[in-house]
Amino acid sequence: MNDDDQGGPKPAETTDDGQNLKELWRRLRDTGDAEARNALSEFYFDMVRAHSENVARLLVEAIEENDIYQAGVVGFFEALGDFDPDKHGSFEEFGSVAIRHSIVKELEALLGAE
Repeated sequence: MNDDDQGGPKPAETTDDGQNLKELWRRLRDTGDAEARNALSEFYFDMVRAHSENVARLLVEAIEENDIYQAGVVGFFEALGDFDPDKHGSFEEFGSVAIRHSIVKELEALLGAE
């Protein structure tokens, strides 16, 4: 693998089928060219898989299932206290949103998100 002057991998210059990446980016930015967008998407889309797998692996290593369950319990009891059948649709919907929100807040805290 070639490294650039900053010590990282050298950026790709062409797609696997030889199209110039700078030209594709120019066409996409200047004209919104759909073929350029498709070529760039096809070339770079593995980034999504790689990052998703990496984050999923980090989550599995960092988070205990019990932590998530406890956060869900907190959200459930908050929903019980906040639910008003005259204002809200169903408790199933209201409670589900509260539980998921509580779990996301816990994940953010565990992962140090700000």
